[in-house]
Amino acid sequence: MEKVLVMGGSYFIGKHVVDYLKSRYDVTVLNRGSHPLNQDNVQELIADRNNDEQMTNALNNKTFDYVVDISCFNQTQANILLQHLALKKLKKYIFISTSAVYDIHAKAAPYEENDPVGGDSPFKRYAFNKIKTEQTLKNTLPSDKLVVFRPPFVYGEDNYILRERLIFKMIEDEKTIYIPKTNNTIQFVYVKDLAQNIVHALNNKVKPGIYNVGNRKAVTFTEWVHLCEKVVGKKATIQAIRPSDYSLRAIDFFPFFAYDNVLNVEKIKQYDQTETSLIDGLNAAYADYLKKKASIFYDEDWLSNYQKIH
Repeated sequence: MEKVLVMGGSYFIGKHVVDYLKSRYDVTVLNRGSHPLNQDNVQELIADRNNDEQMTNALNNKTFDYVVDISCFNQTQANILLQHLALKKLKKYIFISTSAVYDIHAKAAPYEENDPVGGDSPFKRYAFNKIKTEQTLKNTLPSDKLVVFRPPFVYGEDNYILRERLIFKMIEDEKTIYIPKTNNTIQFVYVKDLAQNIVHALNNKVKPGIYNVGNRKAVTFTEWVHLCEKVVGKKATIQAIRPSDYSLRAIDFFPFFAYDNVLNVEKIKQYDQTETSLIDGLNAAYADYLKKKASIFYDEDWLSNYQKIH
């Protein structure tokens, strides 16, 4: 069997990627070991990818046909990994980047793969580091070995980021959901769809290159909340506000920055039509939330900001 190294691989995106890969590839995951998979058919390596010595010990004398890099957030992490890979034997490297790389001041959404990147992103250093990582990989790897996916907001089962889980909890707790009056438009990709995109890139259904990924249809903030209340089965209380009236940003009390994060995804749809409807994905996310709701709490900073408004 061909060998795949999944960087990350035990939580959220990585967990679902491994679930799809383990029956058809020899899968190894590398992470810090905080969420062990404990699966007989998956090898787990423990190392901090920021630590060259630990990476040397973990990857010494190992070769892989493919790398799926979910956990890389900066150039240093990319360079350390690249130094420990047998690049000549590597068939493909798949890097999960982000829609945050686009320069939102250079043109209006939807953003296409060849649009300018950089600028003053709301995501600041996260976006800057992802851009630099993309550049590092492009400068190091042959173009026929590199696939870069730029997802918008990833959601679904195991999502530890308080986005849909936050809204589910607020609806259940009958808390008012404050939405920026700009009511921006945002786009999503279901975690299992992204995992399928990765599988299709490994088996050459998706050609090397840079791809926006996600659902074709984007939604406004209010439309998204209405979908969340539909899956919860309980009416939400929604109020539109101006964040500046409270010396806050949208992200301080709502799960998203107040800008239109929408991508043109037609390039990848030529090769991969995988797409779960947002309502179906949210239903799956809510079913997962119900299993874990006892361990889900409001963030203290979020609570403080919420009280400023409420």
